[in-house]
Amino acid sequence: MEDSKHKRKYIWLMAAVLWMVLIFHFSNQKASESSEISGSLTYRMAEGVSRMFHFDWNEETLLKYAGAVEHPVRKAAHMTEYAVLAWILFGNCIHYPLLQKKSYLWAGIGAVLYAATDEFHQLFIEGRSGEVGDVLIDGTGAALGLLFLWIAVSIKNKRKR
Repeated sequence: MEDSKHKRKYIWLMAAVLWMVLIFHFSNQKASESSEISGSLTYRMAEGVSRMFHFDWNEETLLKYAGAVEHPVRKAAHMTEYAVLAWILFGNCIHYPLLQKKSYLWAGIGAVLYAATDEFHQLFIEGRSGEVGDVLIDGTGAALGLLFLWIAVSIKNKRKR
């Protein structure tokens, strides 16, 4: 049993490191590369909406709608990646007795601190900048992710009783 707990602890740690590496990888892209990826994604989203609802939008209209949703889609992606990071950090915290009682708090703090270091890192990437507003967006994503987790755990615990 103890060996199983020990393995889980390292699996959660590896998951956190891998997720942080993934975030670092995305942040390490030049602004032009990052914009090209998100622009391509939002263009495909606009195409999908046009096909699904039979709008038959022309190229100009597709580009207009893709451009209009690109910023919110990028920010939603940031919030999602930091919600996942917070979940993984929570999974780490519950394996350490000193962190268990305040695991939601420590997971949130860890996610926000990583967001701050990520924004600092972006100061050194061509065309990118470090923004306090982005740390707030990432922190909001982490907080919402932890709130969702707390609700899910609360529901699960109520069903057990």
